[in-house]
Amino acid sequence: MKTNSGTKQPRKSTSATLKRLFRRLGFRRPDDARQYVGTDPVSGQLQLELLKREGCKPDSKVLEIGCGRLHLGIPLIQYLQNNNYVGIDPNEWLRQAALREDRYSQLVADKGAVFLSGDSFDASELGIQFDFIFSHSVLSHAAHWQLEQFLQNSAAVMAPAGRLLSSIRLAEGNEYGSQGTPDRKDSMDEEWQYPGNSYFTLATVVKTAGKFGLEATHVPEYTEFYTKTRPKEFHDWIVCSFKTIR
Repeated sequence: MKTNSGTKQPRKSTSATLKRLFRRLGFRRPDDARQYVGTDPVSGQLQLELLKREGCKPDSKVLEIGCGRLHLGIPLIQYLQNNNYVGIDPNEWLRQAALREDRYSQLVADKGAVFLSGDSFDASELGIQFDFIFSHSVLSHAAHWQLEQFLQNSAAVMAPAGRLLSSIRLAEGNEYGSQGTPDRKDSMDEEWQYPGNSYFTLATVVKTAGKFGLEATHVPEYTEFYTKTRPKEFHDWIVCSFKTIR
Protein backbone atom coordinates (compact mmCIF):
# COMPACT_ATOMS: atom_id res chain seq x y z
CA MET A 1 0.00 0.00 0.00
CA LYS A 2 1.30 3.42 -0.89
CA THR A 3 0.50 6.34 1.32
CA ASN A 4 1.02 10.04 1.51
CA SER A 5 4.43 10.75 3.05
CA GLY A 6 2.82 13.13 5.51
CA THR A 7 0.42 10.53 6.93
CA LYS A 8 1.51 8.31 9.81
CA GLN A 9 0.54 4.66 9.39
CA PRO A 10 0.91 1.78 11.86
CA ARG A 11 4.18 -0.04 11.34
CA LYS A 12 3.64 -3.74 10.87
CA SER A 13 6.22 -6.33 11.85
CA THR A 14 8.27 -7.61 8.93
CA SER A 15 8.43 -11.07 10.46
CA ALA A 16 4.64 -11.20 10.85
CA THR A 17 4.23 -10.15 7.23
CA LEU A 18 6.65 -12.83 6.10
CA LYS A 19 4.89 -15.51 8.14
CA ARG A 20 1.59 -14.64 6.45
CA LEU A 21 3.28 -14.73 3.07
CA PHE A 22 4.91 -18.07 3.87
CA ARG A 23 1.53 -19.59 4.70
CA ARG A 24 -0.17 -18.04 1.67
CA LEU A 25 2.44 -19.32 -0.78
CA GLY A 26 2.25 -22.77 0.74
CA PHE A 27 5.92 -23.28 1.60
CA ARG A 28 6.22 -26.41 3.70
CA ARG A 29 9.34 -28.39 2.75
CA PRO A 30 12.95 -27.41 3.54
CA ASP A 31 13.71 -27.38 -0.18
CA ASP A 32 11.18 -24.58 -0.57
CA ALA A 33 13.82 -22.27 0.92
CA ARG A 34 15.62 -22.27 -2.44
CA GLN A 35 12.50 -21.02 -4.20
CA TYR A 36 11.75 -18.48 -1.49
CA VAL A 37 15.08 -16.64 -1.54
CA GLY A 38 15.43 -16.59 -5.33
CA THR A 39 19.23 -16.76 -5.24
CA ASP A 40 21.75 -19.59 -5.26
CA PRO A 41 25.39 -20.34 -4.32
CA VAL A 42 26.61 -18.53 -7.44
CA SER A 43 25.03 -15.35 -6.10
CA GLY A 44 26.78 -15.97 -2.81
CA GLN A 45 30.18 -16.17 -4.50
CA LEU A 46 29.52 -12.91 -6.34
CA GLN A 47 28.55 -11.22 -3.08
CA LEU A 48 31.75 -12.47 -1.45
CA GLU A 49 33.74 -10.99 -4.33
CA LEU A 50 32.06 -7.62 -3.79
CA LEU A 51 33.03 -7.72 -0.12
CA LYS A 52 36.62 -8.51 -1.07
CA ARG A 53 36.63 -5.58 -3.49
CA GLU A 54 35.63 -3.36 -0.58
CA GLY A 55 38.62 -4.64 1.39
CA CYS A 56 37.19 -7.51 3.41
CA LYS A 57 39.96 -9.77 4.76
CA PRO A 58 39.87 -13.05 6.72
CA ASP A 59 40.41 -11.14 9.97
CA SER A 60 37.50 -8.75 9.29
CA LYS A 61 34.41 -8.93 11.46
CA VAL A 62 31.33 -9.12 9.23
CA LEU A 63 27.61 -8.74 9.88
CA GLU A 64 25.27 -10.03 7.20
CA ILE A 65 21.80 -8.52 7.42
CA GLY A 66 19.33 -10.84 5.73
CA CYS A 67 21.50 -13.96 5.78
CA GLY A 68 18.61 -16.09 4.49
CA ARG A 69 19.62 -19.52 3.27
CA LEU A 70 23.33 -18.75 3.75
CA HIS A 71 24.24 -18.54 0.08
CA LEU A 72 26.77 -15.89 1.06
CA GLY A 73 27.02 -17.08 4.65
CA ILE A 74 28.64 -20.44 3.92
CA PRO A 75 31.51 -19.20 1.68
CA LEU A 76 31.96 -16.12 3.88
CA ILE A 77 32.22 -18.21 7.05
CA GLN A 78 34.77 -20.39 5.27
CA TYR A 79 36.75 -17.30 4.26
CA LEU A 80 36.74 -15.54 7.62
CA GLN A 81 38.71 -16.43 10.70
CA ASN A 82 36.92 -18.00 13.65
CA ASN A 83 34.23 -15.98 15.45
CA ASN A 84 34.15 -13.24 12.80
CA TYR A 85 30.73 -13.86 11.18
CA VAL A 86 27.30 -12.82 12.43
CA GLY A 87 24.11 -13.29 10.43
CA ILE A 88 20.72 -11.80 11.22
CA ASP A 89 17.39 -12.71 9.63
CA PRO A 90 13.77 -13.01 10.80
CA ASN A 91 13.40 -16.33 8.96
CA GLU A 92 15.21 -18.95 11.00
CA TRP A 93 13.70 -21.70 8.83
CA LEU A 94 15.77 -20.51 5.87
CA ARG A 95 19.13 -21.06 7.56
CA GLN A 96 17.91 -24.27 9.15
CA ALA A 97 17.25 -25.55 5.63
CA ALA A 98 20.92 -24.92 4.82
CA LEU A 99 22.18 -26.37 8.09
CA ARG A 100 20.43 -29.68 7.44
CA GLU A 101 23.64 -30.55 5.58
CA ASP A 102 26.11 -31.87 8.13
CA ARG A 103 29.10 -30.24 6.45
CA TYR A 104 27.52 -26.82 6.82
CA SER A 105 26.34 -27.28 10.39
CA GLN A 106 29.84 -28.50 11.29
CA LEU A 107 31.42 -25.50 9.57
CA VAL A 108 29.19 -23.11 11.53
CA ALA A 109 30.10 -24.84 14.78
CA ASP A 110 33.84 -24.98 14.02
CA LYS A 111 34.04 -21.33 12.97
CA GLY A 112 31.92 -19.98 15.81
CA ALA A 113 29.41 -18.28 13.53
CA VAL A 114 26.59 -16.50 15.36
CA PHE A 115 23.00 -16.02 14.20
CA LEU A 116 20.30 -13.66 15.43
CA SER A 117 16.61 -13.82 14.61
CA GLY A 118 14.92 -10.46 14.25
CA ASP A 119 13.36 -8.06 11.77
CA SER A 120 14.79 -4.75 13.03
CA PHE A 121 18.33 -5.18 11.59
CA ASP A 122 19.66 -4.81 15.14
CA ALA A 123 22.80 -6.66 16.25
CA SER A 124 23.73 -4.29 19.07
CA GLU A 125 23.10 -6.93 21.76
CA LEU A 126 26.40 -8.58 20.82
CA GLY A 127 28.51 -5.52 21.59
CA ILE A 128 30.61 -6.04 18.44
CA GLN A 129 31.91 -3.36 16.09
CA PHE A 130 31.83 -4.73 12.56
CA ASP A 131 34.38 -3.91 9.89
CA PHE A 132 31.84 -4.77 7.21
CA ILE A 133 28.07 -4.95 7.10
CA PHE A 134 26.58 -6.62 4.06
CA SER A 135 22.99 -6.85 2.90
CA HIS A 136 21.56 -8.24 -0.31
CA SER A 137 17.89 -8.07 -1.33
CA VAL A 138 16.68 -6.49 1.91
CA LEU A 139 16.30 -2.79 1.15
CA SER A 140 14.88 -3.77 -2.24
CA HIS A 141 11.78 -5.04 -0.38
CA ALA A 142 11.78 -2.73 2.64
CA ALA A 143 9.01 -0.40 3.70
CA HIS A 144 9.90 3.27 3.39
CA TRP A 145 10.34 3.70 7.16
CA GLN A 146 12.66 0.69 7.33
CA LEU A 147 15.42 2.48 5.40
CA GLU A 148 16.04 4.75 8.39
CA GLN A 149 15.83 1.81 10.82
CA PHE A 150 18.30 -0.17 8.70
CA LEU A 151 20.85 2.65 8.46
CA GLN A 152 20.53 3.69 12.10
CA ASN A 153 21.04 0.17 13.44
CA SER A 154 23.87 -0.49 11.00
CA ALA A 155 25.70 2.71 11.98
CA ALA A 156 25.33 1.78 15.66
CA VAL A 157 27.44 -1.39 15.24
CA MET A 158 29.83 -0.36 12.46
CA ALA A 159 33.49 0.14 13.31
CA PRO A 160 34.88 3.70 12.87
CA ALA A 161 36.53 2.77 9.57
CA GLY A 162 33.84 0.22 8.68
CA ARG A 163 31.86 -0.08 5.47
CA LEU A 164 28.28 -0.99 4.72
CA LEU A 165 27.59 -2.60 1.35
CA SER A 166 23.96 -3.07 0.42
CA SER A 167 21.88 -3.78 -2.65
CA ILE A 168 18.82 -1.61 -3.22
CA ARG A 169 16.37 -0.66 -5.96
CA LEU A 170 16.85 2.96 -6.88
CA ALA A 171 13.78 4.79 -8.13
CA GLU A 172 15.88 6.20 -10.98
CA GLY A 173 16.32 2.70 -12.45
CA ASN A 174 19.51 1.55 -14.16
CA GLU A 175 20.80 0.50 -17.55
CA TYR A 176 21.07 -3.15 -16.54
CA GLY A 177 17.36 -3.94 -16.37
CA SER A 178 15.84 -2.07 -13.43
CA GLN A 179 12.91 0.08 -14.55
CA GLY A 180 12.75 2.12 -11.36
CA THR A 181 9.47 3.86 -10.59
CA PRO A 182 7.36 5.55 -13.28
CA ASP A 183 7.68 8.95 -11.62
CA ARG A 184 11.29 8.42 -10.42
CA LYS A 185 10.15 9.00 -6.85
CA ASP A 186 10.25 6.89 -3.69
CA SER A 187 7.61 4.19 -3.73
CA MET A 188 6.63 5.12 -0.14
CA ASP A 189 5.55 1.59 0.78
CA GLU A 190 4.36 1.20 4.37
CA GLU A 191 4.82 -2.58 4.50
CA TRP A 192 7.49 -5.10 3.57
CA GLN A 193 7.05 -5.79 -0.17
CA TYR A 194 8.38 -9.31 -0.71
CA PRO A 195 8.03 -10.79 -3.30
CA GLY A 196 7.41 -7.35 -4.77
CA ASN A 197 9.99 -4.55 -4.80
CA SER A 198 10.29 -1.20 -3.10
CA TYR A 199 12.23 1.78 -4.42
CA PHE A 200 14.17 4.71 -2.97
CA THR A 201 15.69 7.68 -4.74
CA LEU A 202 19.43 8.11 -4.37
CA ALA A 203 18.76 11.49 -2.76
CA THR A 204 16.62 9.81 -0.08
CA VAL A 205 19.35 7.27 0.65
CA VAL A 206 22.04 9.95 0.89
CA LYS A 207 19.89 12.18 3.13
CA THR A 208 18.86 9.34 5.43
CA ALA A 209 22.41 8.02 5.72
CA GLY A 210 23.58 11.51 6.62
CA LYS A 211 21.35 11.52 9.70
CA PHE A 212 23.64 8.91 11.21
CA GLY A 213 26.94 10.36 10.08
CA LEU A 214 27.18 8.13 7.04
CA GLU A 215 28.15 9.02 3.50
CA ALA A 216 26.32 6.92 0.91
CA THR A 217 27.87 6.30 -2.51
CA HIS A 218 26.18 4.65 -5.47
CA VAL A 219 28.48 2.09 -7.16
CA PRO A 220 27.04 1.15 -10.59
CA GLU A 221 30.21 -0.81 -11.37
CA TYR A 222 29.03 -3.47 -8.94
CA THR A 223 25.73 -3.84 -10.81
CA GLU A 224 27.69 -4.25 -14.03
CA PHE A 225 29.92 -6.90 -12.42
CA TYR A 226 27.00 -8.79 -10.89
CA THR A 227 24.79 -8.84 -13.97
CA LYS A 228 27.53 -10.31 -16.16
CA THR A 229 26.87 -13.58 -14.35
CA ARG A 230 23.36 -13.01 -12.97
CA PRO A 231 21.59 -10.77 -15.52
CA LYS A 232 18.26 -10.88 -13.69
CA GLU A 233 19.75 -9.67 -10.39
CA PHE A 234 20.07 -6.06 -11.48
CA HIS A 235 20.03 -4.42 -8.07
CA ASP A 236 21.79 -1.14 -7.52
CA TRP A 237 24.57 -1.12 -4.92
CA ILE A 238 25.26 1.43 -2.20
CA VAL A 239 28.40 1.71 -0.07
CA CYS A 240 28.21 3.67 3.19
CA SER A 241 31.04 4.79 5.47
CA PHE A 242 31.33 7.36 8.23
CA LYS A 243 31.94 10.89 6.96
CA THR A 244 34.67 11.31 9.54
CA ILE A 245 36.61 8.50 11.21
CA ARG A 246 35.26 8.18 14.74
